[in-house]
Amino acid sequence: MKVKQWFSFCALLCSILLLSACGSNSGSGGDKNAPPAGGDLGKDEISDIKYVGTDKCIGCHDDFSWSADIVDAYLMGKHVIHSDHITAANKADGCLVCHDPIGDGPLLEALISAANVPTEGLAAIGCEACHGAGGDHWGIGPMPIAKPLASACATCHDKLPEDHLRFHPEADNIATNFYASRHNTASVRESARCSKCHTDEGGRLYKGVSTKTQLDVLVQAVTSKEPVQCKTCHDPHHAGGLLLDKVESRGTLIASAEYATCTNCHMSDRDDPSDAEWMYHAGDYARIITDTHYDNPATPDVIEGYTLDKRNNRSCRDCHDVHAVMDIRSGNTIHEQWAQSRHAGTIGAIKNAAASTEANGTVEQTLAIKGAGVPASSSWPHYDWDAGDRQGCQKCHTSTGFANFASNPAGYIAANNDFSHLDGWKNDAGAITSSGQNELLYCWGCHSDNSGALRNTGAVTVDYTVDGVNPILADIGASNVCVTCHVGQGNMDTLIDNASANPAKDISALKPGFGPGTKNVTITHYLATAATIFQAETRIGYEYPGQSYADPAYFAHNNIDVTGAGPCVACHMETNEPHAWKIVTKDSAGTITALNATSCVECHSGSHGAALVVDNAAAAALLQGEAQGFHEALEILENALIAKGLTFTGNYPYFSGASWTNEGNIGAAHNFNYLHHEPGAYAHNRVYTKRLIFDSIDWVDNYAIDGSISFNANAYPAAAVWFGAEGGVVNKRP
Repeated sequence: MKVKQWFSFCALLCSILLLSACGSNSGSGGDKNAPPAGGDLGKDEISDIKYVGTDKCIGCHDDFSWSADIVDAYLMGKHVIHSDHITAANKADGCLVCHDPIGDGPLLEALISAANVPTEGLAAIGCEACHGAGGDHWGIGPMPIAKPLASACATCHDKLPEDHLRFHPEADNIATNFYASRHNTASVRESARCSKCHTDEGGRLYKGVSTKTQLDVLVQAVTSKEPVQCKTCHDPHHAGGLLLDKVESRGTLIASAEYATCTNCHMSDRDDPSDAEWMYHAGDYARIITDTHYDNPATPDVIEGYTLDKRNNRSCRDCHDVHAVMDIRSGNTIHEQWAQSRHAGTIGAIKNAAASTEANGTVEQTLAIKGAGVPASSSWPHYDWDAGDRQGCQKCHTSTGFANFASNPAGYIAANNDFSHLDGWKNDAGAITSSGQNELLYCWGCHSDNSGALRNTGAVTVDYTVDGVNPILADIGASNVCVTCHVGQGNMDTLIDNASANPAKDISALKPGFGPGTKNVTITHYLATAATIFQAETRIGYEYPGQSYADPAYFAHNNIDVTGAGPCVACHMETNEPHAWKIVTKDSAGTITALNATSCVECHSGSHGAALVVDNAAAAALLQGEAQGFHEALEILENALIAKGLTFTGNYPYFSGASWTNEGNIGAAHNFNYLHHEPGAYAHNRVYTKRLIFDSIDWVDNYAIDGSISFNANAYPAAAVWFGAEGGVVNKRP
């Protein structure tokens, strides 16, 4: 609460002044030389005008009907109550250059709650820090900066000292980013209708306009040609506040202040461009969010876009640096990269394809883009992941589940995942009503803020066991966040219920289905990349007794940059499009034509157990040969299984036929299914991959491990090279 102080001389003066003159930049009045209470605050070095102190400003403006609320908001805002560790005593270390630039913070202590006054005195950003010295003002005289622009904010809100980043991780270079952003560089349109979003003055003046009718009737041309400023979105007198307040209905939160402020121009996620009250740019999808930030709850098997939580105070900042707004048409933004990735279900490519079906710049094109989405064949909408019976999947198939897990792995409880931002989702005492929506892996799933900080899980404890114990994969830096999901859901021990491998064991009595004790070849799940790299710990494949599966001495993929980025990030994100995670470029036929990262060439400058790599072209050719050999070898294994009456179907339960006969067969099927769904295994761990395929073929052909396999080398030339075949016979195990 503000404690009012009355300044009789100012109150008397203000009562007889023309209030309309307040804030003008001309005229003079009052006693310019009267010393401020609390001592001399000095002069502005540029204007040579004396500072009077914020208490003097409040002494007058607290009594005016048009500014009393502003005073209240200011005294409750972060410019006054902003720190418990920066006090009036911090002058010597330079903190007060920004935290109390005039030195009048202590003069405000009597105006705020005592609980908010630090023991060593209040440090505050006063009125004159932004408006300039008030020694010539006194109600009728000029203020040096009557209407501060972004430059006033930039004085402090820009490059931060290194030790400040832990307190304000998203606040570094705000002004620099703003000046380069589309908010500042976009064309200024001060004309009627356009001024609402394309000028600072219109943005503030017409912030309540929300329909086309209102836009046409109320919005007029403005006199100022200033583009969007800090004060367009922020309330400078209530630092920390935004242009619009949160939206509530009968005490229920509908939308946060951030969502309301940003969508005041960028349109609501559910707005319909074909609606008669649509305000603007219905045919220019790049300027609105409806096309990509909307998911139709009536189509649960399709994800049309990002599912926003309107109530979230960070509904936009979770993914966007709102001070560095970029035009997506410029290409290769971090969001565009993500949209092309499998983390996004390649929704970017899907939207682009839909855009091409209609003429550019039409409402029909916007609607086509809005309606296109990730199909059920993708893992993201494949099931209703927020359902009560899918809680075990939420850690990896939802952003909500992953963010909760990665924030606190030891305390993660899937039942506590809150999906109430999805349409119709409810949790009544554990009785889950699922929604018609799903999530992609959004930015805030992996990142804790928009400055790039990761939800680093530390060392990853694997869900399945080896010899009855859950393996713990060592901390590998930033890649921990990748390993958490890409380590798979099962392994050899899961397949055989933690028993010793016995390929000759009769399993004909077992039933197909999930879990131990069944003929379940789906237990590794999909894209178990980390399990391949760290196979020594995970034992991911079915390993035939008597065979060595140890990594060769030169194998180093599990040790790449383990104290920094880790192998996943160091390889897949060392590219010009890091958030596409696309390490290679392929042509229309699927042939690898180039490496997008330099990491392979950097490491494989020697043999490293592989062909010598000297440049990008050689690396691409090497990988293409490895890929062809790998996929042909898998086809040989698939045909060997077919010959034994086991046919891969591509869908659960993945194999048809009853001729399992023995454990070695289900082990071979398991290895095929695991590697079929880990298409980069040949690069992640080439020797281990070869050994699993070789031994599986070796067993299936005659139910014995005899160290040789044979196939038609003319039909599978790449496999022949990959295995080192001589005349179609491989007499040496890799």
